[in-house]
Amino acid sequence: MADLIAIFQSSYLYEIELAKSKLASREIPAYIQNEFVNNVAVFPISQNYFLLVSERDAVRARQILAETNEVSGEEL
Repeated sequence: MADLIAIFQSSYLYEIELAKSKLASREIPAYIQNEFVNNVAVFPISQNYFLLVSERDAVRARQILAETNEVSGEEL
């Protein structure tokens, strides 16, 4: 399996999930880093979430997210 790299980050989980679903609709698997951090913390914390894809899909994934222009977090 190819190495995973972060292509997008946000403080809001819903933005990451939106980006992940856009990639999934184009058959690009993506994974969320730090998705469950607030599930184990006693008090909710401010946490950056990262969208990860394989290196071979990174360029195409960035293009898809850029062309939809609906995601307002930070690209990496």
